[in-house]
Amino acid sequence: MLPFKVTDSGVLIIRLRADLDISGRAAAAWAIDGCLAAHRSAPVVLELSDAPLTAAAMSTVVRAHHMCRSAGASLAVVAARAEARRALTAGKGGPAVHATRPSAFAALSATPPQVVAAA
Repeated sequence: MLPFKVTDSGVLIIRLRADLDISGRAAAAWAIDGCLAAHRSAPVVLELSDAPLTAAAMSTVVRAHHMCRSAGASLAVVAARAEARRALTAGKGGPAVHATRPSAFAALSATPPQVVAAA
């Protein structure tokens, strides 16, 4: 289970270990999916620990980004380590990545809610 909390303003904050290994990736994705289901369309801040970013953690962030988009929830990632921010912003279309939680909150409050198109 991943540590999470909901702020007074309704933002779901999920802590993810940046040094997540491959065996923990599926469990982390499952836990994130459960949090999203319980807190429908709430803006999400995915906060990475200060450990070096692993490929499994990076994959989990990408998966969380897809889950949030599918659920119509805004996502901001907090990564204190510059190396992690660079790695997470290297590709196009990824989540917004911030150095601090306050900057992530500010970005979420400036982002209009996403609309999910019916299939």
